[in-house]
Amino acid sequence: MAKYQSLVQTIKEHNTPVDLSEVTDQEIKAVKKLSKDMEKIKKDYFKIAKMGDKTLQLAGFNKQYETILKAQQEILKIIGDMTTMKSMSDRAKKNEEVISERIDFHKKSPAEKKGSDFDRKLEINGYKKMVKEIEKLNKFHEKFQYNNRAAGPHKIFDALQQVERVCYDMIAEIERGKWDGKVTLED
Repeated sequence: MAKYQSLVQTIKEHNTPVDLSEVTDQEIKAVKKLSKDMEKIKKDYFKIAKMGDKTLQLAGFNKQYETILKAQQEILKIIGDMTTMKSMSDRAKKNEEVISERIDFHKKSPAEKKGSDFDRKLEINGYKKMVKEIEKLNKFHEKFQYNNRAAGPHKIFDALQQVERVCYDMIAEIERGKWDGKVTLED
């Protein structure tokens, strides 16, 4: 049961590459304020450049002015990145809720035989059937217009590969006798 739970967690992690829940509106607002401050710095630079003998307007100071512009652009990029991260995090939370509604790993299945002897053959056959179903899912997904070679949908392929890898790992562990003995389940 613990392996199944970790498998479900692996699938969830592959549907959302990184936990981005730390991005808050407060952080985004603070960076937006910083952007406004950078705009003020740029305007103040122009005011200074027009003062006196206008030394800052000489070509020799272009590099410094470019640095100010680049800093402002980088801050705008940070705002965009953080906003994207926040939106992805919000979507990930919604997806996690949907996944947890669809895949309930706490639900007891009829195959669970708490306290009985572990049946290697039954379990190996079950994992082999899962591998065949994963192969079917992959072939089905290959028929999509945006399939496993496209930038976004490749996550499905990656997750299927991960599940397949775990199935083969489980088969190998069963064959080595790791799960032999009495069946004990976590509640």
